[in-house]
Amino acid sequence: MTLKYLTSILLLTLLISSCGSSSPPNNTSKELSSEPQAAQYTCAMHPHYISTDPNGTCPICGMDLVPVSPNSASEIHSEPNATITVSNAMRQTIGVRTAPVQIVEFGRALRAFGTVEADQRLENVSVSRLEGWVENLKVRAAGDAVNNGDLLYLVYSPDLVAAQRDYVNALVTGDTQRIMSVKQRLLSTGMQEQALQELAARKSVIDKVPVYAESDGIVAQLNIRDGDYVKPGTAILTLQSYRQVWVIASIPETDLPLIDLGISAGLRFPSAPDAAAHGKVNYIYPTIDPSTRTGRVRIEVDNTNGDLLPGAYADISLSFSKRARLSTVSEAILRDSRGEHVIIDLGQGRFGTRAVTTGISADGRTEILSGLKADELVVASGQFMLDSEVNLREGLSKLSASKPSDTSRPDNEQINAAKQPLSALTPDAGSLAKIDHFVDMALYFHMTLVAQDSIDPKFVEPAILLADELIERYIDTELAVILQRSKSALLSAQTNLHGNELAADLQRLMSALEPWLLHGAPQHYADLGLALYRESTTQRLWLQKGGAVTNPYQDSASNHTTSPEKVSWPEAGYLREPNAAREHLDPHAGHR
Repeated sequence: MTLKYLTSILLLTLLISSCGSSSPPNNTSKELSSEPQAAQYTCAMHPHYISTDPNGTCPICGMDLVPVSPNSASEIHSEPNATITVSNAMRQTIGVRTAPVQIVEFGRALRAFGTVEADQRLENVSVSRLEGWVENLKVRAAGDAVNNGDLLYLVYSPDLVAAQRDYVNALVTGDTQRIMSVKQRLLSTGMQEQALQELAARKSVIDKVPVYAESDGIVAQLNIRDGDYVKPGTAILTLQSYRQVWVIASIPETDLPLIDLGISAGLRFPSAPDAAAHGKVNYIYPTIDPSTRTGRVRIEVDNTNGDLLPGAYADISLSFSKRARLSTVSEAILRDSRGEHVIIDLGQGRFGTRAVTTGISADGRTEILSGLKADELVVASGQFMLDSEVNLREGLSKLSASKPSDTSRPDNEQINAAKQPLSALTPDAGSLAKIDHFVDMALYFHMTLVAQDSIDPKFVEPAILLADELIERYIDTELAVILQRSKSALLSAQTNLHGNELAADLQRLMSALEPWLLHGAPQHYADLGLALYRESTTQRLWLQKGGAVTNPYQDSASNHTTSPEKVSWPEAGYLREPNAAREHLDPHAGHR
């Protein structure tokens, strides 16, 4: 499957963004001065490849190498501490929200699942201690409710008749010692205290001895029917109380050592939203299930209201190592090729990036091990747009050493300076071919999502490497911002290779490219046979080249798709003579 898409993307690249130009970039926005150094050569499409062979070819695409600027390496590796300034109005527009770095008490969280089971300690089995025939059975079926002291059934037992007469005679004579002796004999043969009290009150033999419930509960099992003959030891019925239940949790064996008896467990029951929200661990089973590699943990839960039924599903959360930690909200942490970092509020509308080292995450917060101090403010909402702008500022600030005219301008003025509109750009054929690499990626992502496959990160790398060169070239134009945001989407896609995450990156990439497609070079892409589509409700965009309309967002996290509408290419825009600039390019140059 990967070979199939490799062939497809190479064909698209040949059609859209020919690698044939061997001339070095025509950088109109700056002039670099350098001292003579040993000659080095690079590929215009893959500037990370460096060679000293003037007649060499690129091992990736096969095109001829061109001279490289001697001081380009130092510019690429410089690390300026870039910041941006954002007005209050813009902050409200993009929804910037900050959160303080605080010392908050929390610990590691563990999620697990479990099921409700009856508390075996509250199970009561009624066993016959008499021999005789059961009559007038009051409990008719499993599920009947029984209270302590309720009449369960009557037993006709001839063996008790003589003992009852002795007890009645003893009561008549008033012989206390004899009364106690006969009473003890009746109790040992199975007659209950409540029945003895009834016999003492009547002072006459009870032919059918009553048997009463000795606890509350629900009949879980009924083993007899009217007329059955029972002997001592016969199980009559089983009563189960559900005022307290167990939740048996399945815990991965690697996490079992973290659990201690008595710790609290958070509980959520989809079938019983009003049930108890907490319980306590009271037993850890000493065995591991070899098929699931999980152990069982028993949690006691109050069920006075009777909301929980055996077999019900439980969502369980456990917290460990709870202590005070320096932390911030988890949504403030950004992760990309630069590692973990945050956007920090420097005050007076200024923002910058700060690398951080994180620890555990729980309850919506992430521990900060290094990089931040208490009471500093980080951006928790709108940080993605600010991060894109700060990253762009870092790239643009590399030019400050080689642009004397800019040394007198503050960094924030350079960022906020008026940009040349897209419609005024006239890129040469080589530059346009490099910009087309980003369009190639949009087509590649579309094909991969439709086929439910995964992208190859190596195919994305050339476009990412071209971004910095193009941004420097068009620093004073709106295209620089478009390229930077496109690069950010591609960097994210290198880790989100398929599925919903890749669909989200395609959406970001198309949102970045939309101004260029519609206002920069619409006629160019129309002549190439590309079609732009937009979902009518979500407004998500994608590009296709021929064939039936296929929506790449069918399986995205939004759980819905809408009918696409075709976006018409505007007549105005770059390339008033669309074919003239590319007629001299051989689409197979460097690939033979």
